[in-house]
Amino acid sequence: MDPRDTILLCLGDFPVPIISATPGSVIPWNDSVKILCWGTPESYLYQLEILGNSTFEVVEKKLGFQKKAEFLIKHMNPNTAGRYQCQYRKQDHWSEHSKALELVVTDIMKQDYTVGNLIRMGVAGLVLVALLAILVKNWHNHQAPNKEDCPDLSELSWSKQKCQT
Repeated sequence: MDPRDTILLCLGDFPVPIISATPGSVIPWNDSVKILCWGTPESYLYQLEILGNSTFEVVEKKLGFQKKAEFLIKHMNPNTAGRYQCQYRKQDHWSEHSKALELVVTDIMKQDYTVGNLIRMGVAGLVLVALLAILVKNWHNHQAPNKEDCPDLSELSWSKQKCQT
């Protein structure tokens, strides 16, 4: 780093950029996130970086005099999650890097299924009640002899023999 940069940083001409994420730093899988990098109105180049294999790698650059730069990541996934930082260029020098911003992707498979599970259990309970009713009716029909099976109930010994066979 050029010693003149250190003097400028100490004088406040190069404030440390601020990085943030909208809607937040925890993003559902495949959703978009906007990363904002705040610098100075005189900044003409912004650079967004992600921590790769122990070093930060440039993701994107934005050219144009502006106080902040917006970087859009359209489809968040485990490959785009990680630690981001930004910096801006003013005059002939780069600013310091911003503090790191950790972006986390949430897995859709870890959703709360409580209501769905309660509905499934209710339906299963109804099916179980229906099956029990059918079994009880069937059991009851086999316990009581029909008139067709035992036409002459006055002859008890004969009806018992016929019903038991």
